[in-house]
Amino acid sequence: MKHIKSLRKNILFFYFFIFFASLASFASADETIRARAIFVGDIMAHAEQVESAKKSADVWDFAPQFRRVKPLFMSKSENENLIVGNLETVFAGPRVGFAGYPSFNTPDSLADALVDLGVDVVTLANNHILDRGLSGALRTTEVLDNTGIFWTGLRKSIETDAFLKVEHSGITWAFVNFTYGSNRAPTSGDISLNIISESAVIDAISQARASNPDFIVACFHWGNEYQYAPTKRQKDIASLAFANGAALVIGTHPHVLQPIEILNADGNAPRVVAWSLGNFVSHQRTEPRERSVILAVDVEKTSSLSRITRVSIAPTRVSATKTGGKRKIEVVYAGESPRFNHAGLPKTEVAAARKAGKTVLDFLGARETFDNEGFYTLWEEN
Repeated sequence: MKHIKSLRKNILFFYFFIFFASLASFASADETIRARAIFVGDIMAHAEQVESAKKSADVWDFAPQFRRVKPLFMSKSENENLIVGNLETVFAGPRVGFAGYPSFNTPDSLADALVDLGVDVVTLANNHILDRGLSGALRTTEVLDNTGIFWTGLRKSIETDAFLKVEHSGITWAFVNFTYGSNRAPTSGDISLNIISESAVIDAISQARASNPDFIVACFHWGNEYQYAPTKRQKDIASLAFANGAALVIGTHPHVLQPIEILNADGNAPRVVAWSLGNFVSHQRTEPRERSVILAVDVEKTSSLSRITRVSIAPTRVSATKTGGKRKIEVVYAGESPRFNHAGLPKTEVAAARKAGKTVLDFLGARETFDNEGFYTLWEEN
């Protein structure tokens, strides 16, 4: 009898175990993961920025140039934001000399400042990555590797994947990155530059799609400088990227903002194209090259679907002042949120930021009100 009772208890326990395990499995399968990806435009380093960052003969600190907008990159949820930018300079080392335009070479400490800002991924397929030749490009990748920043847009061999896969906060992202060309002709060597062509874009996105990511992001360095609208070539390449599986297309190079569009907004799979995000940081002072936006894309993932749920922006402007012979360059929040103070900025700079911010918000068609983090909504799922 005791044996029968014990057997019944074991059977009962087994069924309870199966029941609760099934519940746990169902809850896990039905779990919703929410995350945010943040994109910024050109990260440049003109001579004036290098001068502003100089602390001593061989020490540069670029972190103060980003301190005023750093709160925009900090997540308010349990998941950290994935932060992506276009690095439009190289880390070729001090031996070849540091310089700005037209042949960039920047102290390695800029990479440290990007880590401090939270940057996770940088795109390198742009017209300045070969400013100091293949050796400069290769050293740039080594500096980034040492800091832990992922990069894409260059390939060290034909066997190397044509895309970058990043798992972040429960979401898997695949990045492809191409440029229209380079200021220096690419040559054969230890590294090659991704150049835009229909076949190359299709092949890279196909490889990315085969890795089964949640989202594919196609980053292109393209278009005409200082033009506010995309070219037909941009539109054709973006259409090609979307047709082959990209969820987002992020553009750089024109150094000014171009429109941000949400396609298929009423469907289950909205797509986002930012034709050009302009300059995140630079010393190009002619309006509107000194202004930009930080683009935030909120996403959700369930067992059956991954989708974009909100697109928002935070307007920014690069402030450049000079006091007592010392130059000060800072990226400044240009929205209306009182969360960001402009302590220490001249009133003229604060006024210029507010004016630039309003112009940017009007140009992109953003909502008039900002959220608790200082972002303005461009589109949100109903």
